[in-house]
Amino acid sequence: MKFLLRTSLVFLLFFFILAINSQEKASILKYPKDWRLESKTFPLDFASDIKWKGFEELRFSPGMFHRDSPNYFTYYFGIQLEDKKGITKEEIADFLNKNYRGLCKAVNSKRKFSIDYEKIKSVVKRIKRNLFEGEVVFYDSFTNGKEVILKMIITTKKKSKNKLLLLVSVTPEKNKSELKLLHKNNLKNNL
Repeated sequence: MKFLLRTSLVFLLFFFILAINSQEKASILKYPKDWRLESKTFPLDFASDIKWKGFEELRFSPGMFHRDSPNYFTYYFGIQLEDKKGITKEEIADFLNKNYRGLCKAVNSKRKFSIDYEKIKSVVKRIKRNLFEGEVVFYDSFTNGKEVILKMIITTKKKSKNKLLLLVSVTPEKNKSELKLLHKNNLKNNL
């Protein structure tokens, strides 16, 4: 009986340590810790036409995929690009178009909503040298296939000679009044 109890405790300890070590660790987006973290390397599975080198981290707010939540489609993403010294608004818009179209197609391949992917478009404006505002017309293939206008603020920062960091804060248009504070917190806690 004691042997069985010890063996069970050893297995439980082993699985506990394995679970802790398998959790993703943030290297860009350390905040907020209670938002779900996801990491991806380029090229992205769902948008292989994006030719960037580097990786992306995303933090999803609680309620991100619930249309009735005040945090619906509110999230951060950070991108570290290799071999990149700067970026134009056209490059950011191209990334957003390919990223959101690819994401929508991939998710919708299982959901089968009627979506015209060509209507997924972005507009990016440069506000300052390293500050941009963006808007993406997206179709929520996660819940109901309906249009959602995403507003975003994008800050770029040179991390080293050939590494560029993009910090992006995203919220639906109906919550755009909260976007500046959201991005301020993003910068304060993740730069």
